[in-house]
Amino acid sequence: MKRFLVSTALIFAFTFILGNIVSFLFEKKLYDQKIRSTSRTSSAPIVLVEIDKESLAFYEKHFNIPWPWPRGLYARAIEFLTSAGAKAVALDMIFSEPSLYGGEDELLAAALKKSSRVFMPLFFSSGEGVVEDLKKFALNEPPRLSRLPSKEGDVLLPVPMIRATLRGAGKASAAPDRDGVYRGLRHFVCRRGSVYPSLALALARFVDPQLSWAAIPFAADGRLNLRFYKKNSFQRFSIAEVIQSQVRLEEGKASAVAAADFKDKIVLIGPTAQGLLDNRSTPVNAAGSGFELHATALANLLERDFIHVIDPRLQWLLVLLAIAAFNYFLSRIRSIQAQVLTAVGVILLAAAGNFLLFYLGADQNFLPLFAGLFTCAAQDVYRRYQRERRKKKIIQNAFKNYMSDSLLVEIMKNPDALKLGGEKKLVTVFFSDLAGFTSLSEALPPEEVVHILNRYLERMTTVILENGGYIDKYEGDAVMAFWGAPLASDAQAVQAMHAALRCQEELLELNLDFEKNGLPPLSMRIGINSGEVIVGNIGSPQKLGYTVIGDAVNLASRLEGINKQYQTAVICGSLSASMAADRMVLRRLDRVRVKGKLNPEEIFEVVGEKGGAAAAEAQHLARFEKALQLYFSGDFSAALEAFIVQAGDLLAQVFAKRCLYLLDNPPADWDGCWTFREK
Repeated sequence: MKRFLVSTALIFAFTFILGNIVSFLFEKKLYDQKIRSTSRTSSAPIVLVEIDKESLAFYEKHFNIPWPWPRGLYARAIEFLTSAGAKAVALDMIFSEPSLYGGEDELLAAALKKSSRVFMPLFFSSGEGVVEDLKKFALNEPPRLSRLPSKEGDVLLPVPMIRATLRGAGKASAAPDRDGVYRGLRHFVCRRGSVYPSLALALARFVDPQLSWAAIPFAADGRLNLRFYKKNSFQRFSIAEVIQSQVRLEEGKASAVAAADFKDKIVLIGPTAQGLLDNRSTPVNAAGSGFELHATALANLLERDFIHVIDPRLQWLLVLLAIAAFNYFLSRIRSIQAQVLTAVGVILLAAAGNFLLFYLGADQNFLPLFAGLFTCAAQDVYRRYQRERRKKKIIQNAFKNYMSDSLLVEIMKNPDALKLGGEKKLVTVFFSDLAGFTSLSEALPPEEVVHILNRYLERMTTVILENGGYIDKYEGDAVMAFWGAPLASDAQAVQAMHAALRCQEELLELNLDFEKNGLPPLSMRIGINSGEVIVGNIGSPQKLGYTVIGDAVNLASRLEGINKQYQTAVICGSLSASMAADRMVLRRLDRVRVKGKLNPEEIFEVVGEKGGAAAAEAQHLARFEKALQLYFSGDFSAALEAFIVQAGDLLAQVFAKRCLYLLDNPPADWDGCWTFREK
């Protein structure tokens, strides 16, 4: 538990640093992607009337009216919209200076007064001017927010004649984020103790008196993140169509646009023509306009379609809980592959959940959560990698001197397959011993003895390792090895027998060298047996050894020893013989009971490999097998005759002597099994 808590705390500390870094670099881009991925169509009753390039061209071509237009054109547009039943009109023009055309301000003011539903923007600056009638646009009961922005300077307003006839006005300025993209809008500004709304908020409160502050998730500074909509969510008209519709109505003609399209709608009039447009880049439009920004903010307010920004403190608490849960969950997964897949799946699921949460109206910065989950997964993968690396190093150090490099490589690929704690496995055990080495060692200086023994063991070890064996131990001149562990092998018995024959060949070569140096030749006896044994690390904490124990091991040792009884070099047990019968030439030797075992065992001499020189002895082996059958049946006289004719075979001579003994000492209950009283 302590390790878990420490690792969770460290991951969270690292995530806090990393999460803030990646948030600074990528949060806005991810936010924009969420906006684009979850955008939908607005159903708010908003219509946009655009001062577009077609309208500019129309009035310049047909009426020789350049920009800026006479204010009477706007008056006619407002008259038409009012008569069409528009609920409110916002004219995104400031008109802070008197008109260049005489009498135009009066025309516009008259239209505004008659309409009594028109709003215009306010622009707050840092000058020193004072406008006495500004307070009529202030909020009577503003929301209680702690960090509302304050502007104590100048305010840019329409000329007095026009502003006196306005239904309302609101702050039109907006500030982009640090990358120049507009993602939100501050809906309030303070000036001289009064709070003024944004143009969108002033419109929303006019058309929807039930709109309460409690329903709007303002930030402390009055900011709301905007929910941007799909392109063409709002119905659009060219202002020339609207103005000319009023002209046509005055002439008794049908309007150019249907009045029904504006009934009960909130109409925003603003410029979209290049040259008039102050570009407002948004997540969905790199060349948006200011009045489109107001339309989006207004739609959010009317539809209560808000993005609730989750408190950063709560976000970090959620990140901490997610790290703790994920860290614990990953620690329960054993496989690195499964862990990686799980980590990827959880991160993708968290990302999908984050997008769904955003679609439903809650914005959680996903990057700290991603950083936490990623860090958690990365540290766990790294920890497991280091643990596997240490495990492989331990295995490599433990086994590198006892098995071939190729076998060690296979174990390194899957160290979990190596159960060092102990398991039952089918293995083939190999015991070898040098005959006469003890007397030789007593006749030579110690240095010479060690030199001879090292040369011998080096050759035998090389052969065993090349044939996939594992060197268990050396006991003087004796070698114990086994096959089938740590890695299972279907050819284990064949490998052991092949190694035994090669060892005999190597010893012949060594004997040639010994003979040149005046040393007597050595002979080697080998016992091979297969069976189920216990394999594992056995010993004390101070010294452990990977070894095998069991009856099959003991029998292999007994078989090595009884080679001298049969004048043979390599003897194997019955299971080894059956496992290698397809590839090795074997001669059945006997049925025996070795010391310490009650059950009889058929034993075989390993003659050679099939297809090799040993195959030429097939006829001789068949004769021996026939004689052995007579012996097993208890017909010792016939068996004696059959063995005697094989005078060149030392093994046949052994059985001939045994037949003579049994003829002189007939057994009472012969079962064909010979019992050895000694090891």
